[in-house]
Amino acid sequence: MNAAHGEQTYAQGGGAQRRGSDHERCAHNRVVHDIREAELDCSQQVKAPVATPATKSESDAIVKAANEKRNYTNVYMASEQSLSYLDGTLQGDYGFDPLGIYDPEATGGVITQEWLRYAELIHARFAMLGAAGCLAPEMLGKIGVIPAEHGIVWWKAGFIGPTSAGYEYWSDYYTVFLVQVILMQFAELRRLQDFKKPGSMGNQYFLGLESSFKGSGDPCYPGGTIFNFAGFGKTEKSLNDLKLKEIKNGRLAMLSMFGYGAQAIMTGKSPVENFMDHLADPVHNNILTNFGHIYGQT
Repeated sequence: MNAAHGEQTYAQGGGAQRRGSDHERCAHNRVVHDIREAELDCSQQVKAPVATPATKSESDAIVKAANEKRNYTNVYMASEQSLSYLDGTLQGDYGFDPLGIYDPEATGGVITQEWLRYAELIHARFAMLGAAGCLAPEMLGKIGVIPAEHGIVWWKAGFIGPTSAGYEYWSDYYTVFLVQVILMQFAELRRLQDFKKPGSMGNQYFLGLESSFKGSGDPCYPGGTIFNFAGFGKTEKSLNDLKLKEIKNGRLAMLSMFGYGAQAIMTGKSPVENFMDHLADPVHNNILTNFGHIYGQT
């Protein structure tokens, strides 16, 4: 009995050992299998065929298709890459991005698609105000709507003397400049906060006008009783038309402001004076002849 019991015990112990070794082998095989699958996946990823660039005919077909599906704009100098992210959903989108500035693969940090879209609109609106503001005082002064001494050339107005000498503001130049800096900083900080957290300005006290600054959820087009007091864009179609007109005029205004500055440096005169000189003698007063006498020098 002792011998039989010993044999039974030995057999049970051996079975346990065999079962343990079987478990170890199974675990080992699973690890090896996982490693081989991982290696296979890596090799497949490495050996995956690289997408070949589209041929010229294929690129032309992509541009043509993008042209046909757009309701508002055509495409200009568009490429297959630019059309992959400029799909016509933005107003004023012509697929034009030769430097790839709007490419999501090249953006990072603060330079995001949302920020670029927002920045262009804000610059466009400032440029439209600036382009009109540069011309209005001088023109109104010349036709007698405002006193002639108030019709200051745009690049003289607001400067800390002596450029604007002869015209007295409500205070000295430095005080006017400091007040402008403070007011602009306040407005710009609120605008930046609304961009980061749309609608947040509606939760911050502002003389009981909080509801007017709550916005529409899109920082580019806040709307409301202040920013759309006339109630333009009753329907989606009319609103999209207005958005397109705004960005088109804004881009022209940005070019105009650049031209105003170039004219001031080249001729030392205002845009109105340059225009009148050109009408009086277009042969000797134009962009080409101005290069011969920068800032009015002969």
